[in-house]
Amino acid sequence: MIRAFGYCNDTVDTANPGRLCRGRERWLDGLPDAEHGVVFRTITSGAVFSDDSARDAKRGFRHSGVPAGALLGALFPRTRVFAFAHAGDPLCLPPGMVIEEDWTYLRHGGVQERPVVRWIAPVEGAELDDMMAGERDGVACPRADGFVVLEDEPTQELADALYHLCGFASPDGQPAELYAATALPEVLEHAVAVVLLHLDKHGPGLAICTAEPLEADDTFRRVAEEAGAFPVPFAIPPMLARWDRALYEMRLDWDADAHGEFPVPPADDAGGRWSARSRRIGQVREEENEAGEE
Repeated sequence: MIRAFGYCNDTVDTANPGRLCRGRERWLDGLPDAEHGVVFRTITSGAVFSDDSARDAKRGFRHSGVPAGALLGALFPRTRVFAFAHAGDPLCLPPGMVIEEDWTYLRHGGVQERPVVRWIAPVEGAELDDMMAGERDGVACPRADGFVVLEDEPTQELADALYHLCGFASPDGQPAELYAATALPEVLEHAVAVVLLHLDKHGPGLAICTAEPLEADDTFRRVAEEAGAFPVPFAIPPMLARWDRALYEMRLDWDADAHGEFPVPPADDAGGRWSARSRRIGQVREEENEAGEE
């Protein structure tokens, strides 16, 4: 099986943030009087598959094998990472919480209610991956709604901005509504970066949002290779894209003399949809060359 790490750099217009995860998730409407702006975003996800058709792919950041803590540490050295949750389980809270607020979560239009906790807590190393999944070695652990990268301690202003980001979330809905894009500029006034957990097919991907462009392709490739994953750049966010197409486009530009044989084996049917297209293009080019020679 091939383990791959996909990444894409783009921007988010907070007034028109675009689609998320093929209809499984959508943005919250957000505050109507929020200032509009543009936020830079790098979305990372992963997959494990057997060949370049990616038909059997398991998708989501954790399938890349890249530790989330190692990735954020490489991107933002000399900073601290804090996890946050809007409606955390009061029986499953992280240690060292710096902000803790108890409240009651109303479900299904107020028909059901349950006590919950809004919290912010420091997190490092393997704890990031555990909090993304909400479990550690098969046992439930605190589940985070996202992470913020800070140079200092969290402030109440940051907590207020995170409330505007996910304070009206509806994770149980279809589609899920998790974040308000209009709150991203406000959060980034108090943080170096905010990391959102957007849904992918078999687990979340990481969307790293910053106020300035994050030019870190070399870092992505290095961290991926250190984890034994094949780095794959995407033209659009990985949770919206097809892995077989990304592999097809990467194979077209692959320099075998410099990098060796392409590390993803072709499918039994020569790669499926996108490689079939490649064969047609190659056939047309051969016919054009033959016509030119005549």
